[in-house]
Amino acid sequence: MERNKSLRTPNSDQHPPSYAEHLTQVPTTFPIGQKNVHPLVNITELQAHLRVLGAFDILKWKVQDQPRPEGMSKDDAWALFVNRAVHRFYAYLQALWPSDTVQGSSEATMPPLDVLMVWHSYLLVGG
Repeated sequence: MERNKSLRTPNSDQHPPSYAEHLTQVPTTFPIGQKNVHPLVNITELQAHLRVLGAFDILKWKVQDQPRPEGMSKDDAWALFVNRAVHRFYAYLQALWPSDTVQGSSEATMPPLDVLMVWHSYLLVGG
């Protein structure tokens, strides 16, 4: 029991906030440290992002479920797929934006899912 007490935070006796089954609105501000910060995204954007992440997960399962050469593991198949997707990502960018000027994109210029996955990762990590 003593061990659990040492892990408690000052407000650990409080219950977490309750959430609706389907969130339809976000609070107008979020407490971060001593400040109240306005949301950076809305519910529609959050839902879209979760759908994209779900599509990436399905893509991984589909790649790993494909027949593989003898001795190739599921992880090796995924690594090979991602490496090819990185190559396709660079080819996509060179074809879409041949100059140094980045132009806006539209639904017509949306890349395939594997390329979008690499782009998403790049945006998270940078480089």
